[in-house]
Amino acid sequence: MTRAPLRRACCGGDAGPMLCALDRRRARREARSRVGRAAKARPARCNISRVMEATATVASPADLTDEAIAHFHQLGFMIITDLTTPEDLDDVARLLAGLYRRFRELMDARRAHDLGSERNDARPILEINQTVDLEPRLAETLTFRRCSALAERLLGQPVEHRFDHAIYKPPFNGAATSWHQDEAYALERRIRSAHFWVPLQDVTRDMGCMEFIPGSHRGALGRHHRLDRLRDAHALELVGLDTSQAVPCPIRAGDATVHFPRTVHYTGPNRTGTPRLAWALEFGPRRSLRVRLMAKARLVWRQVTR
Repeated sequence: MTRAPLRRACCGGDAGPMLCALDRRRARREARSRVGRAAKARPARCNISRVMEATATVASPADLTDEAIAHFHQLGFMIITDLTTPEDLDDVARLLAGLYRRFRELMDARRAHDLGSERNDARPILEINQTVDLEPRLAETLTFRRCSALAERLLGQPVEHRFDHAIYKPPFNGAATSWHQDEAYALERRIRSAHFWVPLQDVTRDMGCMEFIPGSHRGALGRHHRLDRLRDAHALELVGLDTSQAVPCPIRAGDATVHFPRTVHYTGPNRTGTPRLAWALEFGPRRSLRVRLMAKARLVWRQVTR
């Protein structure tokens, strides 16, 4: 694959800085040998014993062991190393870059949101919802297909794609995604699904990696309050939470985290000089066509009325 698509994307538009950063990221990675990448130590992690319990390396979904699945159900989250290839991640980056070039158009259609301006932050936090609907080729990527297959292994039944979104946090951005449970956003309770978080670059704690509260999925759905009267995604915050047992999960590009919808989680501010772009995908048990159409209609209604 050539670098032309990303380079052309840097010529202008709302997402120009992000696309330039993606091009630089690829150049840095190409300059680093595969041997060097394999030998380089993974980022330091806190609560290392819990992280090791929740880490699985999968050359294919069939490699996911029963022990790893049991740990996932016990802790409520898992780190998947080597989920996808560098080449596939480049394809994802290129397709998302095409959507970010349309950001203003998608904002007007209420398919995208500048969460930073809505929170009165100095820098934008650019979110695009339902990226697979907007760019169907994303569903053909290895990342999407492996997440779907892993969800089937983790849930033990056939699954379907439910939702996805991309979020871009620029460098030196002080806004965090507050502690919350994804289920608090859902129209139904006790949903059974697997939620993947796939960064397109190495992500440290200073950059805003995922953090989880182990075992929180086995408790009740907590009380959330809405931040700054926002009506868009990730505007809820869990009330009265003890975060002393939180487990930060820094990961490399090509890795992912996965969690249950009731697992309490958070991503911190991006305090680094590197942009942070992540793609989040949700897969749940396969439903009938009628139920899927009704769910899609409710989702569209929420998007156009909020």
